[in-house]
Amino acid sequence: MESFSIFEKEAKQAIQIYQEMMFSIEDNCPVLFGTLNLTDINGVYQDSYKIKIKPKDNYPLTFPYVFEVEGRIPKNFDWHIFEAEGNFCIASQPEEILICKKGLTLIDFIENQIKPYLFNQTFRREHGYFLNERSHGDKGWIEFFEDELKTDSINNIIFVLESVLKREIPDRRSYCFCESGKKFRNCHKEAYNKLFAFDDLQLNWFISKLKNHKIKHML
Repeated sequence: MESFSIFEKEAKQAIQIYQEMMFSIEDNCPVLFGTLNLTDINGVYQDSYKIKIKPKDNYPLTFPYVFEVEGRIPKNFDWHIFEAEGNFCIASQPEEILICKKGLTLIDFIENQIKPYLFNQTFRREHGYFLNERSHGDKGWIEFFEDELKTDSINNIIFVLESVLKREIPDRRSYCFCESGKKFRNCHKEAYNKLFAFDDLQLNWFISKLKNHKIKHML
């Protein structure tokens, strides 16, 4: 399987950097496992976690599975752990899609996704709350679009996603959809263009879910 071959190659590169981690094959699936140390910007040790990373069948188009294996993180959704499988809930679905579209490598994933996730877990254990946190489930990915588009209007988000689905690009002289009074090019152009990375299937799914969310909250 090509996805496993890619992961295996990257895992063997990763163990040269993360020397307390090892590569293995479990049930015909490549696995990277061991201790991941967390250090601050000055290289001072902060914490460590024993983890296991396994690719999904379509890696690197999706994040691999990541598990904490010592039981330091409670296996429940409040701690951003999927209860059924016990793997990390690292990012909202649209965020994951956009990150993978740019090109995901295992080392980048460890540095830019796993380490910040684990730092946040340590912060919560010490302070009682997460430093940076989105809501769970659908609300979490809706918050992503709210943040990107600087609006809490579901209608506005749907309008933008439907425009992106049609691959419509507003004229540079057009006023922005958000009714800020600014020209589009000086307001939401960058965020709008970012959404073009989603394919039609993904856009249709988000639009459908948002419309259902809107209907539920009107009842």
